[in-house]
Amino acid sequence: MTKKFAGTLLVLCIIGILIVAGTQFAGPAGILPIDPAFTPSSETTTPTIKTPAVGDNITEAEAKAIAAAALPEIVRVETAKVRLEHTQDGRGEHCLFEVTDYNSTVKQAQVWVDAQTREVTGFAVHTPDQGRPADPAVTMAEACTIAEEFLADRGETAGLAAAVGKHYSPHTIERTGETVAGHYTVDFPRSIRGVPCFWDGCTIDVDAVTGEIRYYYRIWSLDATRCKGDTEPVITAEDAEERAGTYLRETYGDLPGLAFHSATLVWADCLAPTTGEVPFAWKIPFDDDYDRSLDSPRTDIAFVDARNGTVLSCNYYRRSTA
Repeated sequence: MTKKFAGTLLVLCIIGILIVAGTQFAGPAGILPIDPAFTPSSETTTPTIKTPAVGDNITEAEAKAIAAAALPEIVRVETAKVRLEHTQDGRGEHCLFEVTDYNSTVKQAQVWVDAQTREVTGFAVHTPDQGRPADPAVTMAEACTIAEEFLADRGETAGLAAAVGKHYSPHTIERTGETVAGHYTVDFPRSIRGVPCFWDGCTIDVDAVTGEIRYYYRIWSLDATRCKGDTEPVITAEDAEERAGTYLRETYGDLPGLAFHSATLVWADCLAPTTGEVPFAWKIPFDDDYDRSLDSPRTDIAFVDARNGTVLSCNYYRRSTA
């Protein structure tokens, strides 16, 4: 009897230790920020799913079904995982379901579904990088045509400006350091009164080998009535660049090789307050010798009010070498 009682106590002690250890090492499950560029590992974990707030009009099961219909060859309701993401910006709170299916070793996917409108706002398709050639088999012109046809098939060409921000990104295989063909990125900004938005619009990545759509994301939340006033600038592009240059030098000191590139007029919706008018501004890409010396050369952006010349935003970052 004594031995049996002692054995029972031993079992209870072991269970207690396991519970404490599990509590200590299991981190809290939280809502992660949206990261469409994230490439999942083979050991992706799914955070605790939260129930949508009242009025979302969508369930986790519905989100899975919508994602499976968007990418039927990759996403299956039976194997998909889902979580609800909350984001907060100057336009308010947004709720998106991220539906993921990493079950296949050939293609994996993430799909973002708006919790209120049920619309697919974006997706990312991930494929193995082994066996890819070093050079693209698709040209930039072909990639732009593919992206335009994709948007036309979705009925999303209305209200978009011509493609901008076209660039090619090679892919480096981390395991080997080998550089192989990557993807083309094509941006289609939303156009309001003939002026493109900086934030609203569509971004598409086209595989440089197969021509397949690897990434798509659409942001379309700005109230167009907030874009007011004359769309003819009072400040010239040259004057805006001069003001940005003065601001940079006064703020950061001498910047050898500072150069500005192709100023364009935009609605600076990225800087817009929650309410009120959206700034009408010159968007001015710039870099200097330091930016161009980086392994991945960087271009920063300045925004200058096109009506009064105020420097709205002009951030510059240089990593300390001390």
